[in-house]
Amino acid sequence: MSTPPQTDRFGLSSVLENIAATTLKHLRQGGYVSEDEGEALLTTYRSKLGSNTSPAPDFLHFIAETQAQKHTLTVDGEVARMQKVLRSSLNDRVHYWTFGPLSGKPSSLYDHCPDLRRICTVLRCPATLAGETSIVHVASINPVTALVASFLIGQELGRASEGESPFIFTFLTDLPSWQTLMQRHFA
Repeated sequence: MSTPPQTDRFGLSSVLENIAATTLKHLRQGGYVSEDEGEALLTTYRSKLGSNTSPAPDFLHFIAETQAQKHTLTVDGEVARMQKVLRSSLNDRVHYWTFGPLSGKPSSLYDHCPDLRRICTVLRCPATLAGETSIVHVASINPVTALVASFLIGQELGRASEGESPFIFTFLTDLPSWQTLMQRHFA
């Protein structure tokens, strides 16, 4: 995967679709949704991506809102259920952040590399520089999104610093923490 030439919502729509398809694949394998349910969710999500509503919803949040209407759980409860399935499927490559806000200033990474603000905004994945440019923290409610964002951030920073790759740590957060981070980073 490489960074698309356009880093706006429409330039990254194929990345968002791939994240959705991969997330759905893992949710199916984990027994969270059936094949038919998954296809219906993916079709509805793709139509949302094609509409002019901005910004595009995170796929996991989109599913949680839809499934919470069917089940007796809250949206937050649905997110937690799906995160458990995804984390077990991804072999804990994304750690759960449970202790306060991410370290680093919300604007530090985006000031250092402005293209990353657009990428992180579209992917709905807040990121910070922790220290100079050698450590980056990336957070999301969707571990698949966090991994993709980490990869794209690594590519952009490697290009900006002539090949020196930072250490990138991906974190999963609960829904309220993610919403707070989204507000702080992209309001």
